This record gives sequence, structure tokens and C-alpha cells, in this order.
Amino acid sequence: MLDRYTITLNSDELALVLGAEVPETYQPQFNAAPTKILPTITSNEVDKISFFNWGLMAMWSNNRAMSPKFFNLPMDSVINKSSYRKKLATNRCVIPMDGFYLWKQVAKKQLVPHYFFFPDKKVFSVAGLWEEGEDGTHSFIMITRPANEQVSDFQEDMPAILDAASTRRWLESDNLNELQDLLNKETKEAFVSHTVTPKIRDIDGNDVSFMKPAPPSDQHGNYTLFA
Repeated sequence: MLDRYTITLNSDELALVLGAEVPETYQPQFNAAPTKILPTITSNEVDKISFFNWGLMAMWSNNRAMSPKFFNLPMDSVINKSSYRKKLATNRCVIPMDGFYLWKQVAKKQLVPHYFFFPDKKVFSVAGLWEEGEDGTHSFIMITRPANEQVSDFQEDMPAILDAASTRRWLESDNLNELQDLLNKETKEAFVSHTVTPKIRDIDGNDVSFMKPAPPSDQHGNYTLFA
């Protein structure tokens, strides 16, 4: 499950990196989480940042409990389920981020949070799909792919990260076979990671300290020797 990430550049920096217009309402996110309104770029407007809710609204309306299936979409589902294949043809987006959080299980009831990012702290894009609700609101779901060797110690899946060339093709291509190939393309560059504060569990929290190194502690804030 991927349910926390960061996008920490200011608006001018983000506009320069993405080559897209960034609305004045943009604010850096140190704890982006499901249900929050977050920046995306859609295949309909590749030169502009749009703000969508993270988590498909249609699924929420039929399910009261928060579930990973509302905000994480396995790559196989995109390829094999007809409802998502239709969205793949028309409703693609990318989610810009510069890091993400994962929890590592170190004991039966102990989960320790880690922050993953590239060594140069660069912004990268993750593939997604979006939809428009009956009330005109927009939401997105993040596509995941099987975890690489570095992430597999934490969980079975990871964000479907796209490099710069793949990002452009994901947004502009109308070839479904090519789009599927882009999802299958694994990230070659290694991440850097460190333990962080379990305060990231607070879905409403948004503080730069969340992404900074902190002694390993479990989800309750109890220090642990494991990381």
C-alpha cells in the first residue's frame, strides 16, 4: 500500500521542473495522503497543474471504509479490467512527487516508517488515472507495479514511476500497447531511504520535519532497535 508521499518544491521551482503552469493555490506537501486535494497533470491539459482528490470518488460512494483499492490501482487491473482500460484510453494523469513513505514491519505489531527519494532529490512522475464525479469533482488513483528489489523488503508493490521521456509518452500517446509497455518499464535508479517520525500517520499533518531523518520508532512512537 502506498498512502503517503511528498512534493516539496515551491510553485516557481515546480513550474520550471514540470514545464507546466502552477496555480497560486499550490502548497508544498510533506505528507500527501488519500482524500487530500493534490497536484496532477492530465492527458487533457499537459501544460497545466490540476488539483484532484486522491482516491476515486465513485468507489468511496459505495464503500464507507477507507481501503487501498480506492487510492492504489495495481498495474494488472489497468491492463486486464475493461473499466480501467477505458480510462487508460482517455483519462490518464501523472502525479508529481519527490519522495514517498513506506512502513516496514519489524515485529508482529511493529511498523517503522521510512522515506524514499532519489539521491539528487529530483521530482519524478507516477502514472495514474482520473475521473470526474457526477457533482463535477475530480479524483485520481495512483497506479502501482510489483516492487523492485529495494522496495520488496517493505511491501509487494511500489509506485509506477515514469522517467521524463515515459511521462511525456504516457500523457500524449493513444496507443494502448505502448501505454501498457510504459507501465511495465521498471525504475533502474536506486533510492535513498531513512527512518522518519511516525507522525506521518496523522493524515492532517503537513510539516517539513516529517521527511527528515528520525530515530527508528514504531507507529506508536516507541523507539526500536530495528529499522
